[in-house]
Amino acid sequence: MKQTLTLILLCLFHTNLFAEPKTCPITIPIPFSSIQGEPFDLSGQLVYFTKNPPIHTVLEVSDSFQTLPLENSNGVIPNFGNTNKQYWFCFVIHNDVNDYKRIITYIKYPLLDEVKFFALRESGEISENTQGRRYPFENRDRDYRGFSFATDLLPSETVTYFVGIKTDSSMSVPLMVAEEKNFYTFTTWDTLLQGIYFGIVGVMSIYNLFVYFMVRDKAYIFYVLYLCISAILFQFSLQGLLPVLFFPNSPELVYNSHNLLYFLFLLTCFPMSITFMNLKTNAPMIRKWFLGLMILSVICICLLPFLSYRLMNQTGDIFSFLLAFFALFVSYYVAFVKKFPPARFYFYGYFMVIVGGLATVLKYMGLFPVNVFTENSFQVGMAIEVLLMAFGLGDRISVVREEKDKIQLKAEIDKQKLIAFGKELKLAQKLQESTLPQILPKFPGLVIKTGYFPASLVGGDFYDLTVFGKHQICCLIADVTGHGVPAAIEAAMLKIAYMQTLAFANKPGKVLESINVSLAGNYKNQFLTASAIFIDLEQKLLKVANAGHPALYKFNENSTSIEVIRPKGKLIGYSKEVQYPEETHKLSTGDKILLFTDGIWDLWENGDSGEEELLNWLLRRKSESVESLYGGIDEHIRLRNQEGPADDDITFILFEIK
Repeated sequence: MKQTLTLILLCLFHTNLFAEPKTCPITIPIPFSSIQGEPFDLSGQLVYFTKNPPIHTVLEVSDSFQTLPLENSNGVIPNFGNTNKQYWFCFVIHNDVNDYKRIITYIKYPLLDEVKFFALRESGEISENTQGRRYPFENRDRDYRGFSFATDLLPSETVTYFVGIKTDSSMSVPLMVAEEKNFYTFTTWDTLLQGIYFGIVGVMSIYNLFVYFMVRDKAYIFYVLYLCISAILFQFSLQGLLPVLFFPNSPELVYNSHNLLYFLFLLTCFPMSITFMNLKTNAPMIRKWFLGLMILSVICICLLPFLSYRLMNQTGDIFSFLLAFFALFVSYYVAFVKKFPPARFYFYGYFMVIVGGLATVLKYMGLFPVNVFTENSFQVGMAIEVLLMAFGLGDRISVVREEKDKIQLKAEIDKQKLIAFGKELKLAQKLQESTLPQILPKFPGLVIKTGYFPASLVGGDFYDLTVFGKHQICCLIADVTGHGVPAAIEAAMLKIAYMQTLAFANKPGKVLESINVSLAGNYKNQFLTASAIFIDLEQKLLKVANAGHPALYKFNENSTSIEVIRPKGKLIGYSKEVQYPEETHKLSTGDKILLFTDGIWDLWENGDSGEEELLNWLLRRKSESVESLYGGIDEHIRLRNQEGPADDDITFILFEIK
């Protein structure tokens, strides 16, 4: 008995001492019978280690599984965020049925740059395959947007699998295994769901493009651009469909286009959001922030060729994360604070995208687990958003049309007001023209030239020349307050008061006193300046009275200075009890007299006083005729009008004694 027990112990000792180490430690073989029927999630059976720098041969991998510390996935799909490390996974499958079986090992996440598959058979045969986003699509064992590796299981055979993963994007490893027929069923459903999503987005893009050509609202074209970039092209890259549909033999193009489409997607968010929520009107300051972020997106696109893929991918993740919260806040503010109804659809639609997008981003960053929700949430959110945005754009059209109708109604009212105002101006112009002398009086020995240049269609200046007796001429010049119809009415009142005055007043002071009595209290507390003169050609006398008006100038070719004549007198309309004293001046042959309103000073104003410049100008041209002086003043007016419209009316009267 003792001999038998000793023999058994020796055998056991020999077996443990010389047994080969397990190729895939701390794992239990998966019976094939447990994976029959539907795809089997390997996350509960995976053992893995990380390595940097990466390794590539099966011998290095096998040795590392024996020597490096290992971790178990414990039923959670491995997800490591954005990392530069290489991860190696191991699992074992035992064919516990007496039939030959073909199985497909596949990874559903398509943004992996390098995927190495090794299958170690009990016979010592090794099958291997290297594929990934940076390898031609033909390397994949099956036409699938993820990564697939086919192997055969002989009856009662046990096969050990090593899978190595490395990527510059976020690393997620939803590793699955299925019988070939079940794998094809899975891919059929996957293709159908992708087709439904892209079908919805494609139809809505075409529909909204058609609506744009109908209504010519730029919000539609920005939305179509957003759909084409974000919901179609970027989703093609995100779902691994670019090499499947377009570039099977251009892995570097597929690799580099992802970040470009990522930032183009972020870029198209801004013009779509600005127009959709009408931020120019509803939130102009937020619009400036959006434009600034838009420029930041353009800068990121320009930096893509110069900075590493990993850095720019991480930047895109952070940018999209912050943008999601900012856009959600803005849409809430515009929709519910500013009460812009279309923004509610934007808020709810974008909320769905944000929920899906954040789940995807956080999954990529390693903060959320990989599951059915986080794998498909972004696409589902975008599909819902597409539909809600379509309703929102329709509602926006209704709102815009209502606003357009209001604007058109207001524009029509304003148009009618302008027409009425134009008619009033024409009436005022005719009324004012009727107050001005149509024909200048002619006296032997006296030359008269007048100029009248209103600043607008109807001015506020007035003048009149009237023959008084056989040898006298009476002249009145005034500056009436305001422009337009009121000024024309006031000028008409002044004309009536002036004509009534001439029936009994034979002095300029009396003329102003009579006009003041007639108008004081009837001008609605408005005032006017005026100057009245009488020229007696027989006695060669000039009589002058002034009511707060600029002085008149008297000079001749022998003058050493310009004589400034301005008797004291208050404004007309200030009080009825006002006296206007007169001044009398002798006239000689060759004397010239200039009366004017203060608008003429602006013609000579050039940093210094316009009045002083005008006096110097007259003194330099004192020997010229009134026709020549008139031409000089007219030239100044034309030069001034080239700089812009005049600020004040210009009226002047020139006399020359012959």
